[in-house]
Amino acid sequence: MLLVLSLFVSGLLLAIGFTWNNAQRSEQGFQNLYDVATNRVEVLTSLRAALNENRLYLALSHRDYLLNNPNGVKANVAKAQEAEQKVASIFQRFHDAPKDPEGQKISDNIDLALKGYLGMSASAVQGFSDGDDTEYASPSKAAERDKYVTELNRQFDAYFAWARELYASLTGDASRQTDIATIGAAALLAMALILALGCWLYISRSVLRPLAQAGDALGLVAAGDLTHRVDVTSRNEIGQLFVSLRKMQESLTRVIAQVRQGVDEINTGATEIAQGNTDLSSRTEQQAASLEETAASMEELSGTVKQNADNARQADQLAGNSMGVARRGGEVVSEVVTTMDAISASSRKIAEIVNVIDGIAFQTNILALNAAVEAARAGEQGKGFAVVAGEVRTLAQRSAQAAREIKTLIEDSVSKVEAGSNQVERAGSTMKEIVDAVQRVTDIMGEISAATQEQSSGIEQVNRAVAQMDEVTQQNAALVEEAAAAAGSLESQAQQLRQAVSVFRISSQEVIEMPAHAVAAARSSAPVRKPVQAAPAAVSKPAVGKKAPGAALPKPAAPQAGTTSAAPRAAAPDHNEPLLRPNLGKTSSTGKSRPGATSHTQKADRDDDWETF
Repeated sequence: MLLVLSLFVSGLLLAIGFTWNNAQRSEQGFQNLYDVATNRVEVLTSLRAALNENRLYLALSHRDYLLNNPNGVKANVAKAQEAEQKVASIFQRFHDAPKDPEGQKISDNIDLALKGYLGMSASAVQGFSDGDDTEYASPSKAAERDKYVTELNRQFDAYFAWARELYASLTGDASRQTDIATIGAAALLAMALILALGCWLYISRSVLRPLAQAGDALGLVAAGDLTHRVDVTSRNEIGQLFVSLRKMQESLTRVIAQVRQGVDEINTGATEIAQGNTDLSSRTEQQAASLEETAASMEELSGTVKQNADNARQADQLAGNSMGVARRGGEVVSEVVTTMDAISASSRKIAEIVNVIDGIAFQTNILALNAAVEAARAGEQGKGFAVVAGEVRTLAQRSAQAAREIKTLIEDSVSKVEAGSNQVERAGSTMKEIVDAVQRVTDIMGEISAATQEQSSGIEQVNRAVAQMDEVTQQNAALVEEAAAAAGSLESQAQQLRQAVSVFRISSQEVIEMPAHAVAAARSSAPVRKPVQAAPAAVSKPAVGKKAPGAALPKPAAPQAGTTSAAPRAAAPDHNEPLLRPNLGKTSSTGKSRPGATSHTQKADRDDDWETF
């Protein structure tokens, strides 16, 4: 195969090199043809046309000169000068183009003749501009100018003849390259046909025939016959294919054997799962009924707590109203105390005024006594004054007597007012104590109302939790029923799978056991159930307004006899142990079943697992 590929690659590289060489030569030939046609012949043709244009405008200038037409002479002279510049520019392009020695010689001759002609043309133009035609019309100048023109035409013709010869040579080279390319392509085609024939013969013997054998082996595998042994006859890629095919057949044989064994185990396990799901379904239904009763009790308790909460709120409102009344009574008593204090102060002021009046009466009495003494001294002249003094004294005594009586009354009133003030102050302190007591009662009622509200909200939460648990339990019951149906479906599918793999025919002597490390890896990758912790058996009553986590639910009634397998139940399992997948009749690596003495214990363990679940 490597030799065939080497020959093929070598032929391909040879064809590519040959084609690339011909392409390079053809490109060079076309480039030379383009150079001859464009950079040489075309430029030289333009140069001849520009030179003839200059000669034409010089002749027209001489004609207008002879016709005495200065404007015509001026216009044609300008055009002749433009033609001179054009000739010089075109010749510069021709001179700069690459040429071989023969072309360069002709180019040098054209350069000499053209310089002479352009010098005479410039002199003639200058003469026409100065109004003299001697530089153009004199026989010697005309003969010399014609000599340059003749030399230029001769050199042009020589260059054109050389260009035609060069073009013919380049065309011949291109034709020869085409013939060589045609012959090379035919040779490469013949070589390719020979290589293709050799490759076909080699591939037919080394690839197609073994592939046909591999196809026959795969056909037998597709027909379910795994007893045919695949033989490896070579070490190349086809041999590696046969090795992989044999490994595939061995792996498929091992898989089919394991599938048959697994189908038997799945069938047994599906039956036991269906029985366990039926038992679990009945228990779940009983749990749902218990939760419904619990939910009804919680609803009644919730109604009672709500009624207590409403009564507590009303009592709280009444206590608040009483506290407001007591507070207003305290304020009124405080105002009465203030008024009594003002009355007491006014009484004291009146007593002071009465004392002042008593003093005035006393002084008036003394003055009346002095006036009587002075009237007695005066004799007859003072009798009238003595009578007046006596009356004044009498009035003063009566005023003093009245003032003393008023003072006695006022002092009695002041003492009574002070007694009333003391009583009002005691009433005020009593009202304050009443207000404080009512305030404490109000606070206690508020706390009772808040606690009752928290109890109500807590019971509502518990009620919702019980309702959710009821709903989840009902969903679990539905899921268990679906799991039972799925287990039945799994059992039927296991039967179908068993029928499907029964198509394959394998030889028990050639079944290759799975390596021990592969079995260990498969077991380690299998999912393991996490241990389920059992709920506490009983929980104390939760405090008011707080949730009781992990509250014990009513234990469902024992399942009826006959709902599960007839084997006796084992002792209640230890709920602290992790739940393991039930042993569904697995066989050992040697393909033999376990002893029947342990079947009863395995059945009891499976029942314990389902009971824990």
